[in-house]
Amino acid sequence: MSNVENGSVRIGLDALNIQDSNHLKYALLNCEDPLKSISEFQEENSISLPSLKPALNLLDLHGIKRVDFHASIADELKDHLIKKVEELSASVKLKESSPTYEEDCGKLEDLLEKSFPLIFNSRLTPLILLIMKSLPNVNQNYLDFIQSNEKLYSIAPIELKRQIWTNNPNVFMNELQPLFDKFTQYFDEILTSSDLNASGISFFTALNHVNIDMPILKENLLLSNTVYTYLFKSNKKQIPVVNEICKLIGTSSSLYQLTVKTLTDLFIKSHNWFYSTLKSLIVNKFHESLSHENLLNLIGSADLPTELILKFGNLVHICLKERKIEAKRAKELESIMESKKFERILPEAAFLLADPFVVDMLARNSLSLLNKCVQNELLPRNCTELIFVLRLLSVSLLSRDIINSQTNKEPKIDSALITEYLPNLAYFITDFYEKLYDDSVGTLSNQAQSITSTLLSSSTGMITSPAAGNVASNSSKTTSPPIVLKISTKKLEILSSVKSLIGENEICSALFLYLVIGCFELNDWVNLKALLPSIKYPTNNSVYFEKLFIYQFLIILLEKSVIEQFKHDWFVQLIFDDFLIVIMRIKDEQAQLQENYQKSDLSSEMLYEQTYKLMEKIFPNYLSLNNFNRLVEIVKPKKNHANTLQIAYSKLKSKLDPVNEMQL
Repeated sequence: MSNVENGSVRIGLDALNIQDSNHLKYALLNCEDPLKSISEFQEENSISLPSLKPALNLLDLHGIKRVDFHASIADELKDHLIKKVEELSASVKLKESSPTYEEDCGKLEDLLEKSFPLIFNSRLTPLILLIMKSLPNVNQNYLDFIQSNEKLYSIAPIELKRQIWTNNPNVFMNELQPLFDKFTQYFDEILTSSDLNASGISFFTALNHVNIDMPILKENLLLSNTVYTYLFKSNKKQIPVVNEICKLIGTSSSLYQLTVKTLTDLFIKSHNWFYSTLKSLIVNKFHESLSHENLLNLIGSADLPTELILKFGNLVHICLKERKIEAKRAKELESIMESKKFERILPEAAFLLADPFVVDMLARNSLSLLNKCVQNELLPRNCTELIFVLRLLSVSLLSRDIINSQTNKEPKIDSALITEYLPNLAYFITDFYEKLYDDSVGTLSNQAQSITSTLLSSSTGMITSPAAGNVASNSSKTTSPPIVLKISTKKLEILSSVKSLIGENEICSALFLYLVIGCFELNDWVNLKALLPSIKYPTNNSVYFEKLFIYQFLIILLEKSVIEQFKHDWFVQLIFDDFLIVIMRIKDEQAQLQENYQKSDLSSEMLYEQTYKLMEKIFPNYLSLNNFNRLVEIVKPKKNHANTLQIAYSKLKSKLDPVNEMQL
C-alpha cells in the first residue's frame, strides 16, 4: 500500500501498518488485564526472530532496557543500509554506462516509499534524505513535503534541494537573492560611501600606497587591494559568493538558465551593471571546473549557438585579463561578430559586454588608439582597430536596450562620432601628447608617462597617478601651475562642438568622461578647467556613470599630486563652485520635486557627506581658511536633510575651533 494518497503523504508507523503508541493506549483503556495487553503488544511488535527470545531474558537480568536494545539494533541495521544505499547511488550516477541503472533506481524508490513515513524519526532522517539525494527523480509529493517543512528543508542535501528548486523557481530565488544582493551591494557601497577612507579600494588597478593612505575595506567580499586583480587575476576559488552560487546551481541546466535569466532581468530593471560582472564570473567558474562537454550541457540552449557564445565570452575574458584588445584577439572577435550566427547571440553578447570592467577596458583602449592616431597622424576613420573597439563599446553601452528588445541588429555607430567628435577629441589628446613621448604600458619616464600607458593602466575605480611617486620624491622640482589658467579661443570653439554630442551619444559621453580622467592622471589643469564643467553622463546609463565618476573624482583629489592644487583659488573654484556645488543643487531640486529619482541614484545627502569628508581632509593643510569659511556656508545642509547629515556638518565646522584658538 502506497503512503501517498490523493497527493498527500502519510507519515508515521500507521502509514506502514505498524502499531504505534496510540494503539497501545487504546488497548490499555479497553482491557481488563493491562499486563497481558502490554505483553501481547510486545509480542506482536517485537523483532520476529525465534533465537532472540532467550537473549532478551538474559538482557532483562542485566537490567538493559528494551528501548536501548532496540535502538542499538536500529543503529546497526541503519549503518548496513547506508552502505547499501551508497553502493546503489554510485551505480545510479553512472546512468547509461551502468547495466543495472533501472533496477537500482527501482530499489531506491521502493526503499524510499517504505521508509519515508518515518522521516521524523531522528535516527532514520539522515538515511531517508540520503536515499532521496541518490535518486535522479524523486516523487514530487515527497519534494513538496520536504519543502513545506522548514526543519527538513534546512538539513536537506543540496542535490535534493536542486530537485525542489527545479519545480519551484521562487524557492530557488529565495536562496539566490541574498547572494546577488551581497555581491552588488558591495560595489554600490564603494561607489556611494561617504567615508573616503573606507572607499579606498581600486576597481581596476592597484593603489599607489606612497600617495594614498587608504586602508582596504575590512572583512568584506573582497580581499585584494584592487577589485580588478581580485576578480580577474587571483584564484577564483577565493570568491565565496561566486562559489556559493555555482554550488547551488550544480550541473542543473534549468537552474543555470534561471540564474542567468534572473540576472538579466535584474540588470534591466535596476540598471546595475555589476549583475553582468557576476554572470561572467559564474560562467568562468564553470569553465574552470567542468569539461567542455559538461559545460555545453550546462549552459546550452536549444535556441542559441552555445559554442559561439562560449568562444565570444572566453575571448572577452582573455582581453579583460590582459586589459587590452590585441590585434589577434580583435580579429577573432570580429570574425564572430561578422558571422550570421552572431545576430542570434547579440543579446547574450551585449550582457557580457555590459560588465563595468569591460566598459572600462573598451573606453581606455579607444582613447589609447585615438592617441596612436595622433602620434601617427592618422584620421580616426582610417584606424580599423579603433572602429572595431568602438563597435564593441557601442554594444556595451546600449546593452540594456539590446537585451530588452531582444534585437538581432548591432547598433550602428553615428558617423558624426567618427568624422567630427573623435578628431575634436584628438585635439585635447594632442595637448597631452606634447608632454609625453613613451606609449608603452607601464613604462614611466622622469618627466611623465605616455597617454597610452595612462589610459590603459590607470585606475578608474580609484584614479592614481603612476608618476606621482616621482612627483612626491622630487617635489622641489615640481612647478606649480599659474594662478590664472587661460583657455584659448580655439579650444573653446572645439569644446563647443564636442559638447553638442556628449549627453546625446552614449559613446561620446563615456569617452569624454575618460578624457577628464586623463586630465587628472596627467595633471593637465588647463584642459581639466575646460572639460570638467562640461561633463554629461550617458543618457541610458546615467546612474552608473554618475556614481562611478563622482567616486573616482573624489578619490583622485586626495592624490598628493592633485591635493596640492587646493592651495590655489582657481582649483577650489573649479572643483567646488563649478562642479560639486552645482551637482548638489541639482540633487536638492530633484529631491524636492522627486523627479527622475531612483533609489539607486547618488542621493543629495550622499554627495553632501562625501563633500564634507573631502573638506575635512584638505583643511587646513591645503585649503585656505578663507575658502573653508566660504564653502562651509555654501554646503550647509537643508532642514529636510537627515539628522546624521546635520551631525556630520557640525563635525566639519568643528575643524575651525583649533584655528580660532590659535588666532586668539
